[in-house]
Amino acid sequence: MRRSALLTALTVGASLLPGQALPAQAAPAAVKMTFDAAPEPVAKGATLTLTGRVWRAARGNRARVDFYFHANGTPANSYTYQGFATTTDAGTFRRDAIAQTTGTWKAVYAGSTSRRNAARLDAVQVFQRRSREIAGWSHETSSWQSPTLRIPTQDYKAIVSWTCPEEGSPFLYLTWTGQGGGSEYVHGAKPAGTLTLNGHAGARSGFFKVSTSAGCTWRVRVFSGIAAFQV
Repeated sequence: MRRSALLTALTVGASLLPGQALPAQAAPAAVKMTFDAAPEPVAKGATLTLTGRVWRAARGNRARVDFYFHANGTPANSYTYQGFATTTDAGTFRRDAIAQTTGTWKAVYAGSTSRRNAARLDAVQVFQRRSREIAGWSHETSSWQSPTLRIPTQDYKAIVSWTCPEEGSPFLYLTWTGQGGGSEYVHGAKPAGTLTLNGHAGARSGFFKVSTSAGCTWRVRVFSGIAAFQV
């Protein structure tokens, strides 16, 4: 085997003219690449689809594409690895991910001896839907009425929490009264707790009223409708 390799080397060397160098290896060829992370914007917890293509010719483009993610508000180069996809012969690729927070996705093709590497970025906004808080109060008085409040939707949620002295018979009432009639309420009869009034008589103006036993402190928060927040 060693003698055969030596003969091969001598043969190659003999075929070169004095001072002639070995032929230079061709430089890797540039590739084309596309990348899209969709949908955008997307709800937190929803499926995000990463698609694209990396190719040089119509066929013969099978390769590996790696995915990375950079969350908004983190150091510029703090990308975390998110998996990979293998392209088709035409160069197309696809991978699903779960949207967690707003940031930038990156698809990376590492290249080969005959093809240059390539990378593409796509920013994605992630949002979360939450109940919209429209009002809130806290007091120590045992009989209180809110200013007139407009409930924008028919269904609303009022959360009341309270703490009362343990002696006696502690209690709390939270009541919503709509202008023109109609009321809804919740009632608690213990020293401390939290109650939720899931009301269905909103979409109009009215007021909340809190009644408690002596010496109680309480807090009311009112929610109506849905708001989207970037996360």
